[in-house]
Amino acid sequence: MKTLFVLAVLIAAVYSENCRRHDDCTTTTCGTGSEIHCIFHTCTCTTAGGATCTMASDCHDRCTFGRQHHCIDGHCRCTIL
Repeated sequence: MKTLFVLAVLIAAVYSENCRRHDDCTTTTCGTGSEIHCIFHTCTCTTAGGATCTMASDCHDRCTFGRQHHCIDGHCRCTIL
């Protein structure tokens, strides 16, 4: 099981689209109710994560399934794995 997880992460890392800003994300697509953002130079789909913010540490609501909070454009967002 652990090997399968590591393999899945490696495949995702190889196929992820690199970016400097969200406009660079041309091949990554997100599902309904999510938005694309450039996080740590990787095109990433996010969902609304709760409150307004100035930094990720301002986000106290929980993201499901261990996803991480990010403060994007003044709003808490959760990454989609």
